[in-house]
Amino acid sequence: MNSIGTINPASASTTTEAGHVPTPVEADAIICREVDLLTRENHQIWNSPDHDRSQYVHSFFQYPAMMVPIVQKRIIEIIVNAKGDVTNMLDSFMGSGTSLVAGMEMGLNCYGQDINPLAVLVSKTRTGPFYFGAIEERRHALFSHIEQDNDETIEANFKGLYKWFTPAVVAELSKIVRAIKAESNQTIRRFYWVILAETIRLTSNDRTSTFKLHARPLTEIATRIVSPIDVFKKHFANSLEDLREHALQLQNADRLLKGAYIGKINLNLLSSKEQIVTTNDQEGFFDLHVTSPPYGDNKTTVTYGQFSYLPLQWIDLQDIDERANKTFLATTSQIDSFGLGGIIRQFTIDELQVLFDASPRLEVIYHRIHAIDPKRARKVAAFFYDIYQTIQNIHRAMKVNGYQVWTVGNRTVAGVNIPNNVIMTDFILSQGAILIKTINREILNRRMARRNSQAALMTFEDILIFRKIG
Repeated sequence: MNSIGTINPASASTTTEAGHVPTPVEADAIICREVDLLTRENHQIWNSPDHDRSQYVHSFFQYPAMMVPIVQKRIIEIIVNAKGDVTNMLDSFMGSGTSLVAGMEMGLNCYGQDINPLAVLVSKTRTGPFYFGAIEERRHALFSHIEQDNDETIEANFKGLYKWFTPAVVAELSKIVRAIKAESNQTIRRFYWVILAETIRLTSNDRTSTFKLHARPLTEIATRIVSPIDVFKKHFANSLEDLREHALQLQNADRLLKGAYIGKINLNLLSSKEQIVTTNDQEGFFDLHVTSPPYGDNKTTVTYGQFSYLPLQWIDLQDIDERANKTFLATTSQIDSFGLGGIIRQFTIDELQVLFDASPRLEVIYHRIHAIDPKRARKVAAFFYDIYQTIQNIHRAMKVNGYQVWTVGNRTVAGVNIPNNVIMTDFILSQGAILIKTINREILNRRMARRNSQAALMTFEDILIFRKIG
């Protein structure tokens, strides 16, 4: 494996004089040294068991498998300080925007994309503009609109509406939706929509112990009394305080101007296996890529799409992204079908061989699974075919000597362990990169559903740091 592990970091300069721009090898060595130093000082630092996940707008919405903010921030800080000329950062699977928020705190231009409209909504809300003063002023008007609303129109219409919501909950959610739509400012509406999304998560008949849609028992539904309006108001207060604290944090670091981030924020509803958005579609645009992709196809790992299905039925999709439409809600699993490995098909020998040439380990794993269960083997192939396309797209969008940080975990299919860390490393190295550092961490704060059988297998993950060399 082509890695800086074959180089003695002590043999490279790990200090920089004033005005000296480190060479790529020097920057690699500095990154390795700083990671090792932090690890020696606190062996739990990458696990962050004491981290408060609610800080800095990370509590707006309990998105699945949220990354630990402080871990991402530390790594970004190390790379930015070592490299010295980092400007544009990408998260190709941005989820709820954890990495982007960390990038903003470092003053970077932040680009992100995700195929899930709810992820895009949450990320756009977390990255501003931060109009907490205006929201505070309009709170009374919002709540008054809700309380004085006597309209009996139902604001959602989809199959299973009354399976997933009681009539009383439907009526209250409809009042909230109408009040949100009465707000003229889109940025403020997005803030409201995120609060509504969390309200829906907490007041629907869906169990919160799994990301897959799974209705509560009828006996529990019949006796459960919950008011979306009360939940919305309570979560509103907490979220507004989080927004204020995060805005003040950025403001104190001179990152805001009139409530808006001073750098560029470019977030898109888009699949990274199809395209990476840059300025004018430039190749060699990004200095830094930080992400955590799914560990397998979403239908059998974390069902982000199913999890998002109910909230998105109530939200005005055009407030999220111009690409958002009802196609994303055609079925409960449609969004997951758009994701990595979402389309299962027969792959040609030539298509598989391209993957096997890039990763010999994948070839061994694929044939082992195929001998046990050919259908599952096709699912595995579909996932890695898509992730390989994504890695190729990202590589083209990266500058030479730009860094990539991938947080990945392994999984098991048909009793066979799939070493995502090894296979994805093979893929990335095959494009023209070196692996300079691997950080092992235990998953202590990622929000994984307790009843997701795959979650039990995802207890450890690797943070892989690469540098593009060609």
